[in-house]
Amino acid sequence: MSNPRQGQTLFVGIGSPHGDDRIGWRIADLLGTRMPPDISIRKAATPSDLLDWLEGIDRLIICDACLSRGGTPQDEVHLHRWEWPTLEIAALRSAGTHAFGLPQVLQLAERLGTLPPDVTVLGLEGLCFDAFAELSPEVAAAIDSFIPKIQAVCAGRHVSEAVHHA
Repeated sequence: MSNPRQGQTLFVGIGSPHGDDRIGWRIADLLGTRMPPDISIRKAATPSDLLDWLEGIDRLIICDACLSRGGTPQDEVHLHRWEWPTLEIAALRSAGTHAFGLPQVLQLAERLGTLPPDVTVLGLEGLCFDAFAELSPEVAAAIDSFIPKIQAVCAGRHVSEAVHHA
């Protein structure tokens, strides 16, 4: 993974080794070889890892797993996009494998004056968060189909309505 430089975009995939909570890590791995040099890619095990990486960053894009809107598995996997600040992120947080949640970390970074002015959060719905399970086949297929949309978000381009704005 590349190291961030002054005035650039940082993409962070948050994840764990628990089933579909691997989403953020998988997307970071797939983007790693496909992004221009002004976009750094990192993987975090917890949202609080972000606090060490924000210096000199103008734009932050975070990707993490989330539960489906109904909280139960669905046939269709959705990608959601939020611009910080929003309360919607807390409402759709995933299986709770992170001790200090993303909304709290972003609020802390704001208070510390280190949060970039432009923060986008991408949440890809997971179906299975069992300990040490692999990605579910539906989610793995969805990740591949969402990579071009995520690349467009990283490049600052408009994305089709297939990315749900919550």
